Amino acid sequence: MHEFSAACAIVDAALQAAESYNIKRITAVNVEVGEFTFLIPEQLQFNFEIASKETLAEDATLNIRLMRGRIKCDDCGYEGEAQDEEELPPEIAVFATLKCPSCQSSATTITGGKEFVISNIEAETSTTT
Repeated sequence: MHEFSAACAIVDAALQAAESYNIKRITAVNVEVGEFTFLIPEQLQFNFEIASKETLAEDATLNIRLMRGRIKCDDCGYEGEAQDEEELPPEIAVFATLKCPSCQSSATTITGGKEFVISNIEAETSTTT
């Protein structure tokens, strides 16, 4: 259900933007999705197809750019990409404490990877004469 709400938000935002221009059809929506949103790209695309039915965005392509999570360590000052816990299955690893890859401290703060942004919309415009 998380992905359906996100897909509806994407469609609503694209349709609002289309109102400002003379849009005939939305052909693609490009989004940036951070790994810490826990959105599953395949599910987001599936739900986008459902949410866009009978709108200007029907049959539009949803292009998803995944953004890696980033952390800052309060102990050693490391700033960079969060590392996956290799010994944990991916389904559980997302809920594990984010350890610093440099000093293994759990005193970390998420600094990136929560993005959920429409970067741009591609569309066909109507020409009026």
